[in-house]
Amino acid sequence: MIANSTPLICLAKIGQLRLLKMLFGSVTITGAVKEEVLVEGKPGYSSISDAISEGWIRVANPKQVVELGLGKGENSSLSFAKESNDKLLIDDASAITAAKVLGIDFLRTTTILIMAVGRKIITKKQAVALMGQLVKAGYYISPRYLTEILTKLTA
Repeated sequence: MIANSTPLICLAKIGQLRLLKMLFGSVTITGAVKEEVLVEGKPGYSSISDAISEGWIRVANPKQVVELGLGKGENSSLSFAKESNDKLLIDDASAITAAKVLGIDFLRTTTILIMAVGRKIITKKQAVALMGQLVKAGYYISPRYLTEILTKLTA
């Protein structure tokens, strides 16, 4: 699993970065993503820094970064996911469009919560609460998509 900045920061903001370790064992980020997330004082800095120190968030880079007109983190993450034929954890709408065009399997932050429910790491009730925390922390999700997710979690 390769992760971009936003999902790491969002999960760290709500105290759930550990879900990535529990679901995937390890996660890889690129050097550009590391630069984006490891800014002292930035939300999630401590927990992401700790995860890198613990070794379950690893840093690796693609052999070649394809310029896709996105941010450095998105460009490098998409390039690395394509090159390594691995799934990508990403939330940016333009980057998701690029992933689809490039044939890269991707997950969103919200998918992590749903997967955690499926594996009985968290309850549906916890997932609903965490979804609310994500939104309060600044995570954008369309009202339609949020309704779909909450309907699944409360069914």
